Amino acid sequence: MLLTKFGHACVRVEKDGRRLVIDPGGLTEPQALDGADAVLVTHEHFDHFSEERLRRAAAANPGPRIWADSSSTTSCSTPETP
Repeated sequence: MLLTKFGHACVRVEKDGRRLVIDPGGLTEPQALDGADAVLVTHEHFDHFSEERLRRAAAANPGPRIWADSSSTTSCSTPETP
């Protein structure tokens, strides 16, 4: 298992060729999400959650599953929502 810290709060966990990124917030280097298979957001503070960063990563690689707390998911707006 390989753990890599990115910025203030983000950690990438790699094992058996899979990557989990935890808390890729506003103070995280963008490359932390490269090749991510899954993302976990623990809470909505800006240093742990960046909607813009997650949307960019999902657009570049639509494969990762994203798990987040209810506050973070509620704060996300969707393009389909008026």
